[in-house]
Amino acid sequence: MSFIGARWWKFDFHTHSPASFDYGKADSSLKASKSPKDWLLDYIAKGIQCVAITDHNTGDWIDGLKDAAEVLRAEGHSIFVFPGVEITANANIHVLGIFDPNATGADISSVIGASKFRGTKGDSDSVAEESAENVIKEIIAAGGVAIPAHIDMKAGLCQQISSHTIKQVCEHASAVEIVFPNKESPDAPLSRYENLKFDLPSVIGSDAHHPNEIGRAYTWVKMSSPSIEGLKLALVDGSSSIIRSDDETTDPNRASNTLLRSVTIENAKYAGRSSPLTIEFNPWLNSIIGGRGSGKSSVLEFIRLGMDRSRDLFHLPPQNEIRRSFESFIKVSASRDTDGVMLTDTKISCIYTRDDVNYFLKWSKGSNSVSIFRFEDGQWIPEEGEAHSRFPIKIFSQKQIFNLAKNPNTLLRLIDESSTVGFQQWKMEWEDKRSHFQTLCSQRRELQSKLSNKNLLQGQLADVEQKIKTIEKSGHTEILKSYQHYRAKRTIVSQVELDVEKLKEEFESAMNSVVLPVIELTSFNKQIDHEQEVYAKIESLIKSTSTFKESVNKALKTVGDELTSFKQWYGSSSFNQAHISVDAEYNKLIEDLQSKGVSSPADYARLIGDRETINQSLKDMEVIEGKVSEFTALINDAYQEIIKCRQGLTVNRINFIKQYLTGNTSIQVDITPFSDLVDLESSFRSILGRSDNAFSAEIFDLDRECGFLFDLNKELSNIRKDSDLSDLKLWLDKVHNFKQNIFNFNTGAALNTRARSRTLP
Repeated sequence: MSFIGARWWKFDFHTHSPASFDYGKADSSLKASKSPKDWLLDYIAKGIQCVAITDHNTGDWIDGLKDAAEVLRAEGHSIFVFPGVEITANANIHVLGIFDPNATGADISSVIGASKFRGTKGDSDSVAEESAENVIKEIIAAGGVAIPAHIDMKAGLCQQISSHTIKQVCEHASAVEIVFPNKESPDAPLSRYENLKFDLPSVIGSDAHHPNEIGRAYTWVKMSSPSIEGLKLALVDGSSSIIRSDDETTDPNRASNTLLRSVTIENAKYAGRSSPLTIEFNPWLNSIIGGRGSGKSSVLEFIRLGMDRSRDLFHLPPQNEIRRSFESFIKVSASRDTDGVMLTDTKISCIYTRDDVNYFLKWSKGSNSVSIFRFEDGQWIPEEGEAHSRFPIKIFSQKQIFNLAKNPNTLLRLIDESSTVGFQQWKMEWEDKRSHFQTLCSQRRELQSKLSNKNLLQGQLADVEQKIKTIEKSGHTEILKSYQHYRAKRTIVSQVELDVEKLKEEFESAMNSVVLPVIELTSFNKQIDHEQEVYAKIESLIKSTSTFKESVNKALKTVGDELTSFKQWYGSSSFNQAHISVDAEYNKLIEDLQSKGVSSPADYARLIGDRETINQSLKDMEVIEGKVSEFTALINDAYQEIIKCRQGLTVNRINFIKQYLTGNTSIQVDITPFSDLVDLESSFRSILGRSDNAFSAEIFDLDRECGFLFDLNKELSNIRKDSDLSDLKLWLDKVHNFKQNIFNFNTGAALNTRARSRTLP
C-alpha cells in the first residue's frame, strides 16, 4: 500500500553512459556491450531510483535510456531517468544540467548548442565557448537545474583562483556538487567557495564511468513524484529535502511501525453526503490548511471517533470545555441550525498499519462502537478486540495542547503511556507490592492484638504464685511440692501421648485418601523393544508406589503398637506408682486441712492448674512475639520493594526523556523526582482522611508558600539536577526524613512548620 505525498528518492545526480568517451575506462569492450536496459539494471541493483544522465557534452543515450526505463517500470522496477548533460564550460569548468523526465535528447542538444559547444560530443576535454555563468543561465532558461560539478576537484569551479568568478557562477546555480565536504585544510580549493558564505544545497553523485563505481555516492531527494518541479522544490527547501549519502547511511523513508493511513467520512452533516470523503495521510508531517470554520478541527474529531479515542475525552470532568465541545460535535443534528455534525447513518472508517499489517476500523453512529477488520489474502477479515487498546494513538486538539502546557502532569501521563515507561505494567506491579505490604501489616496487627493482655496475665501469675506460697507455708511443703512436681511431669507425658496419637491419625487419614496410580498398559506393544522398555519402567514405578504405601501403613501400625505398649508400660511404671502415692498423700493432706478448718482446701489444686494455664498462655505469647518479629522483617523488606518499585517509575521516566528529548531544541522537559505539586496535598490528605481545607497553613498553601508539604517539595526541588538519578538516594532520603517527622509529630513540628493545633490525627 503506497503513501500519498512526498517521500525520499535515492537520486544519483552525476552519471555517465557509453555516450561519454571515458566510459568503461580501460575496459573497452564494456562500452560496446552495455545496452540501455543493462545500464539501468546496474543502478537498480544499487537501489538507485532516480538517475540523471549527464554524459560529457552529449545527450545521445537519453532517449534509449528513457525507453528502457519505461519497460523496466512496467516490469515492476522503480527507476526514473532525468535527462541531463555535463557541459565543459569555458575555463574547463564542468556544469551539470538536469531536466524533467519528459525532456528528450533533442532538448539536451539544444541546451548544448545554446552553450556554444562546437567540440566532439562525449569528449570532456572539448570546451564550450560560453562561460560557466552563461551555461548555467542557458540551463535555467531551458527549465532545468544547473549544478557546478565536483567543485572541489579537477575541472571544478573552485579550481578558479578568482573568488569573483566563483561568486558570479554560484549566484545563478541551483546547487553545487561537492565530493569531499569535510576537508579542513584552509588552503583547500573548497575554502574559496566556503569563504563566500553561499547557502546553496550540496548534492553528490557517483560520477560513475564504470559499473563498479555505481552507488558509491548519491543524494536523497524528497519529492511527491520524480519531476523537475519536485527536484527544484527540494533544492529550494535545502537540508529539509536534500540529504547526501555521506550524511545518511540508512533509509530516511523508514517510518513508525504504526501508521494512520487514511480516514473516510460518510453521511456526516457537512461531509461525505454525495460520496464518501477520504483523506489520506503521509507517514511524516501532514498539514491541513483552511480558513476558520472550514473543518480542520472536524477532521481531527472524525479520526478520534474512527480510532475509538473518544473515551479519552470522557475521562475529563463533565464541565470541561474540551469534553463539552466534543459532546456537542457528536450530537445528531436535527436541523441545519442545531448543534452536532452527525446524522443517524454517519460512518467513519480509518486505515491503520501496524507491523506491516493493514487494519480497517469502522465506527457508525448507530452502534457507537468500532469494528475491526484485518487485511489478509486480498480481503478484510473481521477481528475481535477493542480498538482503543489495540491501536493506541494520540490525538490532541489545539485546546488540549494548550491545557498540556498548563498542566505538567498531563504531559507526564503521556510519557507514562510510552513503552519505555510502561505505566500500566508498572501500576500492576505497584498494586501487587502495595497489597502485599498492607496484608503483612494487617497480619502483624492481628498478632499484636493478641499480645495486648500480656501484662494482665503477668499480673495474674504473680497473684497466683503468691497464693501458692501461702498454702505451701502451712507445714506440708514437701507433699505439696511433690504433688506439683509429679503433676507437671504427668502433663508432659499426657501431651506426648496426645501428640503421637494425633500424628498417627493424620497420617492414617492421609494414607486412606491416597489412590495408587492405575495405568492402562495394554496399549503398549511388548514385541517392540522401546515400547517394552517403557512398559517395564512404568510397571516398576507403580510397584514402587505400592511398596511405599505398604511401608507407610506398616510404619503407622508400628507407631500404634508402640503407643499402646507405652501406655501399658506407663500404667505399671515406678514413676506412675510414685505419682499415685503422691496423689494419695496429697488427698490425705486435703482431708487434714479440712479437718483443721481450712475454708478452701481445694484452692491449691485449682491454683496449680491456673498457674499452668497462665504459663502456657505466656509461652504462646512468646511464640507470637517471634512471629511479630518475623512479620516486621517481612514488612521492612516489602517496604523496600515498594520504594524500589516507585523509584523504577521515576528512572523509566528519566530514561524516556534521555532517549527521545536529549538534544531537542524545540522542547525541554525535566523530571524532579517525587515533586508533584498538583496532587501533593490531595494525596496526603486522602491518607489522613482530611479531604477538607483545614490546617492549610500547616499542611500546604502554595499561594502563601507555607506548610510542611511545601517545605518538602522545596527541599526536593533544590537537589542539584546533576546528582545521580540512577538510584535517587538524595530524594529518597528527604522523603524518608519527612516521614520520620510525621511519625514523630508529638514534637508539634514537621520540617520547618510548627502546628498551631493538633493537625495530624
